Order: sequence, then C-alpha cells, then structure tokens
Amino acid sequence: MKKLLSLIVAFSAVGCSRETAPEPLANDLPIVKPVAEVVHPDPLTEPPKLTTPPAISIWDASQAGDLGAVREHIAIGTRLNEPDETNPLKQTPLHFAVEYGHKAVSELLLSEGADVNSKRADGLTALDIVLKADPDAGDEVRVVRKAIASLLVRNGGIAAKHK
Repeated sequence: MKKLLSLIVAFSAVGCSRETAPEPLANDLPIVKPVAEVVHPDPLTEPPKLTTPPAISIWDASQAGDLGAVREHIAIGTRLNEPDETNPLKQTPLHFAVEYGHKAVSELLLSEGADVNSKRADGLTALDIVLKADPDAGDEVRVVRKAIASLLVRNGGIAAKHK
C-alpha cells in the first residue's frame, strides 16, 4: 500500500507539472534551403518565344549535332516527327541524329516527344539504323552507337527489320 501511495503521488507530481514553452530560436542562425531551391533559386522565367525559325532546318541541325538549333526549333514548336521531304529516305530529325551518332540531340528529341519508332521510307526505325553493322567503324563509334541503342531501347525503341 505504501508503494502504491508513493506511485500515485509521483504520477500526480509529474502529470500536474506546468509545461514551459520552448525558447525561441536565435534569429542569427543561417537559413537552410531545400536542395531544389538551391539548384533553382528563383522560379525560371519563360524564355522569350522565337518568332522566326533558326537559319538551319531541324533535319540539318540534327545531322550536324547542333543542339542549340534543335532547342530553338523545339521552342518555336517545330514538329519533331515530320520527315524531311527533300530526302529520298524521308528521315525524321531523330533518324538523322542517330545515324550521325549525336546522342545528346537524340536524348533531347526523345525527351521532347519524338516518335522513337517512326520509320523511314525504307521501313527502318532509329534502332535499326544504329544497329546496322559497319565493319569500318572504330571502337569510339561503336561505344557511341551502343549508348544510343541503349537510349532508344529504354525509350521503347523497336527494331523493325535489322539489315
């Protein structure tokens, strides 16, 4: 009984004690921002829309690996899946980028909605083009082609017919 009475008194003392508010933090502490705010400190303002197309066509820019010109075409709303009507193979910008080994341009086109499985006039897809055997290709070219093939497969690329 004595223990029970001591226990009740102890709980009463602890339970009835007055809570104190935590002391406010000092104002001179550094402000810690989330990583996303540090990487992009201010909301990005929309870049001015271009009204005139770049001097180079999107197909020529893709063939040359001109990432800036491809970005400009995307900014003005150039359709990425349109074939080059002046080319007998009717290649899209993605076909040109893949054929000439421009991985960065290929990534940009795919991220902006280029059709990974569009076919040229001869029925080849971008994956078919990159998989074509080239016995004269050096090791560096093969490494780039392998990276592009991997990119295309990750984005749903299918080989229509491998020659």
